[in-house]
Amino acid sequence: MPFDRQQLFGTDIRLMDGAGGLDFSLEGPAGASGDLGLAVGNDNAVQALTLRLRVHKGELANLGWPEYGSRLHELIGEPDLARTRLKAQTFARDAVEADPRVKKVESVDVVSIPGERGVLRLAMAVQLIDQPTPLDLVFDVALEGS
Repeated sequence: MPFDRQQLFGTDIRLMDGAGGLDFSLEGPAGASGDLGLAVGNDNAVQALTLRLRVHKGELANLGWPEYGSRLHELIGEPDLARTRLKAQTFARDAVEADPRVKKVESVDVVSIPGERGVLRLAMAVQLIDQPTPLDLVFDVALEGS
């Protein structure tokens, strides 16, 4: 019997991309309420998996999480070749499957973004535990340093 997504995937503070990285998200129009936004259920699963892909593997070792993160950062400076795309698929699959909420990554497709020469888009179908349909997860990998 499938679990309720909200219960299974939890709740966390919702983060948003800003100019300098990630920041807290506020509730309401322009944060009118002053309350922190929440990522609940499926949204929290997407946020957690995206963060796992963004963090360099080993970056949180001093906090007790030596295996958390991905190796996608190792691709910075690599040319957009078949071997780079294969590494991107492997690094993304390994990182996402390390999350205990993930049963398996069904597919990882690497596509080029028109007009973005140094960016690979990873489109993943992720089978979460106790869920009948896969989650679509999209993550962009910059091959050029920022």
